Amino acid sequence: MLGRYNTAKEERQDASAVCAADFAAALGLKAVVLEQNAELHFSTSAVCRPGLFLAGYEEFFAASRVVVFGSAEMSFAMSLDAALLSKRIDKLFSLGIPCAVIARNIKPLPAFIAAAEKYKVPLFTSSRITGQIGSAITDYINDLLAEEITMHGVLVDVAGTGVLLTGVSGIGKSEVALELVHRGHRLVADDSVIIRKKNGVLIGRAPDMIRHMLEIRGVGIINVERLFGSVAVRVNKSVDAVFELVAWEEGKTYERIGSESLTQEILGVSLPKLEIPVKAGRNLFVVIEAAVASLRLKEMGYSAPSELEERLKKANDR
Repeated sequence: MLGRYNTAKEERQDASAVCAADFAAALGLKAVVLEQNAELHFSTSAVCRPGLFLAGYEEFFAASRVVVFGSAEMSFAMSLDAALLSKRIDKLFSLGIPCAVIARNIKPLPAFIAAAEKYKVPLFTSSRITGQIGSAITDYINDLLAEEITMHGVLVDVAGTGVLLTGVSGIGKSEVALELVHRGHRLVADDSVIIRKKNGVLIGRAPDMIRHMLEIRGVGIINVERLFGSVAVRVNKSVDAVFELVAWEEGKTYERIGSESLTQEILGVSLPKLEIPVKAGRNLFVVIEAAVASLRLKEMGYSAPSELEERLKKANDR
């Protein structure tokens, strides 16, 4: 019989766990039934509206999802015979759903409380309308389930483009970031960048302990927000490109035309990459600003190397 259901037991082998009380606090939920130290296990961010289940159609019920009862479901539940409602609610809670949330501060019926206590399923109420609390739950679980990696580097918002500066320790990443901030750009993270993949987009941030901090050799730790104001920092930013700072080597050939396109893959997402040689006297800050502008033009379909090639071709055809 249970083979008809997309049961939580089948899907939760790699699920993420969170303290049920933390879940409630983050979403502003009021606990009706909640055991001490209870954990919630999520394997999907989708929520379930159980109207069909209450009506008796149990095929394909997604028991791995958080169940959200809105005014429609609660009105229908109230219209059912007490014995029938108790039977269907008991069956629903027996399937191992992560938890149940009743929207609009609607008072849970005794059958809901009895089933939640029997199967130890957390039951909450919310003051929000059904659509709002459903979206909030989805966003919360998406954050929880997002793939994550920590990389050594500096993340800076350069004119709206999230640039991840990488390179060996001591190459000057933090100093470059400081100058970019001084030129009006915004620091996101220094030294350690936590990158999450959400809906195919990489989002970077700093660890809470070192947020807005920048380490400058010879000076020490500085608080960028305190020095330059809140406009000089961001809590998070999409990671749009990787600029690797490399030590200049005499005799080595570096890209001069820009016809080659390098990429770097992070969490399965391919990002444009540039290798920028570091040499005394080079104005790296202007180079990085120009590189960002060039990447934007490429995204819009313009390529300076292609234009140069076209000019040379026309000149040779004369």
